[in-house]
Amino acid sequence: MKVMDRFGLAAALLDEGEAERGAAAAHQALDDAARVDSTLVASRLNMLLEAARPYETAAVQDVRTRARDLATARPTTIAA
Repeated sequence: MKVMDRFGLAAALLDEGEAERGAAAAHQALDDAARVDSTLVASRLNMLLEAARPYETAAVQDVRTRARDLATARPTTIAA
């Protein structure tokens, strides 16, 4: 599965209220995204962060932390 698809799946699961499954998919997407440098990945990361916003679970907080770490490592248009 491509990194863009993983981000889409993670965001969709979060949007549907599946916080734990969404977080698991997000971690897979973040693993892949760490190896890809593109503006589209940055856009998908923004989408993921927006979908994660309503959740306060430890799993989703870990996703936010990893996303911010990725944003710091690759400063682009990521809204961390």
